[in-house]
Parts: sequence; structure tokens; C-alpha cells
Amino acid sequence: MERFREILIDIALSKTIPNYQDLLDEGKKRRDICAYFDGKYCNKFKVSRGNVPASWISNNKMVPHPIMCFVCPYFSLRYYEGKQIELDLFDILLYYEELKETIEKELIFIENKMNETGFSLLLKRRREELISLLNDVVTKIKVLKELIKIFR
Repeated sequence: MERFREILIDIALSKTIPNYQDLLDEGKKRRDICAYFDGKYCNKFKVSRGNVPASWISNNKMVPHPIMCFVCPYFSLRYYEGKQIELDLFDILLYYEELKETIEKELIFIENKMNETGFSLLLKRRREELISLLNDVVTKIKVLKELIKIFR
């Protein structure tokens, strides 16, 4: 039954998210190397039936779908070690929206600095890193919005 629900999630998301299989593969990699994944359960999130799809819950623990691991902002962060966090897709979305805004502000600052001072290899490299991070954040926002549409 659990595998069937996972397939339904994959079908729903693969229709609306380009390169879904790549994101799923990345989520599987992240899940398998995450410090909070014990091989079956995610030990980072405490769950209640109202906060995550029922197919991700077993014995009040989350059996994470790889796409959740793809969007997880706590991926192996030791800062949060020992703390369990209530899973809420809206909170994760808000985190990424705020991160997106911060990145956009820094990009504007860097571009202004580049216009004032001319070409700088350091500024150009930082700009490229930020653009890559911004693309990743935008993808995660899109995935989260689709998850919220499906499960809320």
C-alpha cells in the first residue's frame, strides 16, 4: 500500500514538475546520506497525521518520500542535531521564500558593485554561485507549492 501511494505522488508531481526524475534521484541521494535518516525513518521531523501525507507516516515517524528529502532545509545540519521539528510544508516554503529574497538582494548588491568598480573575478564568481543557489531555491519553491496543492 505504501509503495502504491508513493507511485501516486510520483505521478501527480511528474506531470507538473519538469525534470522530476532528476529531482527524485537527488532526493534519494540526499536521503541515503542524511545524518537524520536511519535507513527507514527520518528522525528529524516529528509528525502528526495532519501535517504530512499519510503514506509518509509509520508508527508516528516519517518514512520520507525522496522528494521531501530534496526540499528538506535541515539536510544533515548538525546545528539542529537532537532537536525534532514539527513538519509543516508551509514553514519550509516560507523559509525558501525568505532565502530567495535574501539571495535576490545580494545579487542586486553585487551587480551594483560590479557596475561601480568594473569587472572583478571574485564578484563574478560570487554572482554565479548565487544564481545557481537561486535556481535551486526556485525549484524547491515550485516543488513545495505542488506538494501543498496536492496534500492540503
